[in-house]
Amino acid sequence: MHSLYEIETTVKRSAKSQGLSWGVSEEIGKAIRVLEQSGLQGLESFKNIIDYGFDNLIKLIDINQKETSNLCPIHFGIFFQDQSHLKEMHQTFEFKSLQEPLISIPFLIKAAKKNLIYFHIHSDNLKISITPSEMTSIDQNKIPNLVSNFSMNVTPQRQSQYSDKTWEDLYQLSLETFVEETEEKKLSGAGAGLSDND
Repeated sequence: MHSLYEIETTVKRSAKSQGLSWGVSEEIGKAIRVLEQSGLQGLESFKNIIDYGFDNLIKLIDINQKETSNLCPIHFGIFFQDQSHLKEMHQTFEFKSLQEPLISIPFLIKAAKKNLIYFHIHSDNLKISITPSEMTSIDQNKIPNLVSNFSMNVTPQRQSQYSDKTWEDLYQLSLETFVEETEEKKLSGAGAGLSDND
């Protein structure tokens, strides 16, 4: 097994050999290191992108661009890492397809943490939620090599991950810990009492 340093360095140099700038190459090296450290197949996904060819991928450089098929996951991730702090980016976007979406995840995690925002990616074959606390929820055992016709919502608002009924049931249980306030109970130490010792 190779060290994480070896993985990062090899990916960085491989990316540079494919014509990417040193800056982008360094970013993808770090991203693949994060994926491998997390037990995800970052190297396999990166190799798939190399085999597919960067010339066959579309860079996301403007949120209003018309061509969003075969998006490059590296430039997709870097775009949102660099731009998602802007308020006009807090909306839902529609894209045609993204190659190797796994590669974009470390970039989105970094952006979510830095800008205190949430990313929710949804398609028929993939759902991913990324929060500012670096919690990532993926509802598939394996991330597909290609995600098509997907939307991504960028928002500063946390989405509820529980039902109203769950909340109501738990809230009713929590009410059982309340102590009815009476003078007798105040004197015996229940509730807030007559003196404030805080």
